[in-house]
Amino acid sequence: MIDVTLTDLIDVATLQEIQDGFANLTGMAALTTDANGNAVTDGSNFTDFCMEYTRKSREGCERCAKCDKMGGEQAMRKGCAAAYFCHAGLVDFAAPILLDGQFIGSFIGGQVLTEAPDEKKFRKIADEIGVNPDDYIRALKKIKIMDKKQVDAAADFLFIIAKILSQTAYNNYLAGQTTTSLDNVNHSVMHKIDDAEETVERITEKINMLSDAFESVSRIEKASASEVAATKNTVKVIQDIAMNTRILGFNASIEASRARENGKGFGVIAQEVRTLAETSKSSADRIDKAMQRISDHSNDMSKQVAQTKEVIEQCLSNLDEFSALLNEIKSIKAE
Repeated sequence: MIDVTLTDLIDVATLQEIQDGFANLTGMAALTTDANGNAVTDGSNFTDFCMEYTRKSREGCERCAKCDKMGGEQAMRKGCAAAYFCHAGLVDFAAPILLDGQFIGSFIGGQVLTEAPDEKKFRKIADEIGVNPDDYIRALKKIKIMDKKQVDAAADFLFIIAKILSQTAYNNYLAGQTTTSLDNVNHSVMHKIDDAEETVERITEKINMLSDAFESVSRIEKASASEVAATKNTVKVIQDIAMNTRILGFNASIEASRARENGKGFGVIAQEVRTLAETSKSSADRIDKAMQRISDHSNDMSKQVAQTKEVIEQCLSNLDEFSALLNEIKSIKAE
């Protein structure tokens, strides 16, 4: 069910203009009511019988509202203008104003007679609504008597107006709904774009922090490589010393064997020197191999750091392009 009223779609001034034009053309009274039978315009060409007596009575006014609503609903059910006798005995007719099949109001016309009135009947009505019967009859005698065909023709004409107005109202409603939907979509899109921009900023900030961290790792890796190289040089010196010590111990052993008995003590020392040289060389070799592995790992890490930096730079470039695209979309929306 569409939650709108007649005046939400068509302003009162337009309704009043259409209604006044119909009343001037036909000489009949006219009124526009909402879905509840309440008047939304001022009555056009209303008779004193209705305005000065019937509707000025509280009971009469309530009956008129119910009657107007009933006439509109009856016309809606029939799908065309419907003529009926109002509670006060006059001939009225109604043409429904619909919005996609939903009754939102009606044009009411009439306040005429199609034959001479029965005064006795109207005096009874006057008593029921609390109006002076004599005054009521005098006002009744001013009511226009029209041929039934004229009344039907006027009703059909009013129905055509109502259909045009109904279609206009429905088109306006659809246009309004479309505009509202587009505004909602645009608002939602702009909100999502703002969220995306904030996300891009956060990601960019984190990637920059990651890039700084990798710069630090790269500097540490370079410093480690330098230390490894220096350590390898030290190990080379130790290897050389161990080799020279080994040769010295070997020579000392030869000299000790030549000295025979007198060289036994010196021979023991020479053997210990040779053992120490062997141990030193073995340790230096193990250190050299370990430093080589460290150097290899350091080189691998250096390559990985370089590759990661390239990926980070590419991500930053892509984020810059995406951010520029978001700004372009926002500028298009602003235009």
